[in-house]
Amino acid sequence: MSRKRRSEQDGWERFDNFDDFLDAVEKNARKSPEGEGDGMDSIEPEVEKISLRDFIVPAKVSAFVRGYAPCNEGDDGYEQFDDARLREVFKAYVCGLGDPLNLYMEDLKAAGFKMTISMATGEPCVFARRKS
Repeated sequence: MSRKRRSEQDGWERFDNFDDFLDAVEKNARKSPEGEGDGMDSIEPEVEKISLRDFIVPAKVSAFVRGYAPCNEGDDGYEQFDDARLREVFKAYVCGLGDPLNLYMEDLKAAGFKMTISMATGEPCVFARRKS
């Protein structure tokens, strides 16, 4: 098997040893804003950014909208979905990327559901009734 020429090799393999690789990384970090340097920008592969939206399951919102209709407190057959119950329904627990419940609430708001204050408990919640 033939060995690639240095200019054709990728990543750290194009260096004689690991110290040369580290020197190139350090030199690249000190590169001037005018774009001078040795063109080592591609040493590390570009990593895809992960967002909180990647963890939202749109099918859960669709199922909720198909199963429930927005209503007001006191309407026949209303159910109260407070913060804890919404988190349970959507499995939307705070993580290192943020609070997924905010994104679920945006999707629910677009479907006509709104967060209001319950007169009975004084807590913010969504009122919904099961569709027949």
